[in-house]
Parts: sequence; structure tokens; C-alpha cells
Amino acid sequence: MNKILRLSFVAALAAISSMSFAQSTVVTFSPTTDKYGTSTAGPVEITKDNVKMAITKGIANNNYAYRVYKGETLTISSTSNEILKIEIPCDNYGEGKYLADGFETTEGLVISGDKLNATWTGSSNSVALKATTHQVRPKSITVTLKDNVTAGINTVATEANEDAPLYNLAGQRVSKDYKGVVIQNGKKFINK
Repeated sequence: MNKILRLSFVAALAAISSMSFAQSTVVTFSPTTDKYGTSTAGPVEITKDNVKMAITKGIANNNYAYRVYKGETLTISSTSNEILKIEIPCDNYGEGKYLADGFETTEGLVISGDKLNATWTGSSNSVALKATTHQVRPKSITVTLKDNVTAGINTVATEANEDAPLYNLAGQRVSKDYKGVVIQNGKKFINK
């Protein structure tokens, strides 16, 4: 009985630990390496590692910051995994005219007290952030994705062994002739 309980306990812990240590993937868009189009404003679309960054009207072809113009939307989407977090540090150029507070308040979005950083957290395959009050200039966009692959034990197989020992409710081993409630293979039944 104790051995069955110990094995069940170990299997349960292994299953729980494989879920609690879920992996994540991080994809970062940088204006120095991930560019699109020319320095003329227009629609922007950059895909990297199954994550798409799109701006309805902006610029993604200078070396310092992306530009999301006032009234336009920055959309981050993933074709394969759920987005868990998006971190956007913004350009402090022009006495704070292009900071993260230009984004419209939306569920999951937090703007830092100094307005330099926007952080969205949640669980979605697509997140849209609209620049409503002024232009926003992200210096980078870091996207954290939930991995679909889990490591460890995926299933626990148990087989009923008819020759397994029988135990009474007090945990004492009994013979097959014992009458009453017995436990065998971790299951209770009445032996008549």
C-alpha cells in the first residue's frame, strides 16, 4: 500500500512540476536590425520567428526608434503561440513628446510612472495598441510567447494488477479470503 501511495505521489508531483515550469520564447524587434520600407510614412509589417509587428501608418526604417503616428495602431500577433507579455521602451527624444503614454489605455497595458515604458501582459494571439494622444516611438519591442511544448511526464499509465496484495481500511495486509472493504491497486471495493 505504501509503495502504491509513494508511486502515485511521485507521479502527481512530476506531472505538476512539468506544468509549472512551462517554457517561454522571447522575440525582440529592434529598429537597428529589423527594418521595413523607406523613411516615408506608410503601413509597416515585419515578421520575425512567427511573430508579426504591424503599424497601420508609421516608419520602421531608421536606426533609433519605430514610429507609430497619432491615430494609428501597433499590432503584435503570433501565428503559433499565445503572447504573454509585450515590453516597449520608448524614445525620450523631443522633451517627452513620443513616450508610451501616447497609447490608449487598454486591458493589460501598464505605462510606467516616467512614461518611458509600456508593458502589456495577458494571454492572446494578437494585441493592438492605438496611439491616440500623440506619436509613440518604440526603441524596441520585446514579445514573450508561451511555448506549446511541455517537458516531462505527459501521461501516467496505471495498470491493475490482479495479483497485487489486498489491504483493509487500517492499511493492514489481508488475504484474498478477507471479507469486507479492501484496497487493491489503490482502489476500494467490497470483497464478499
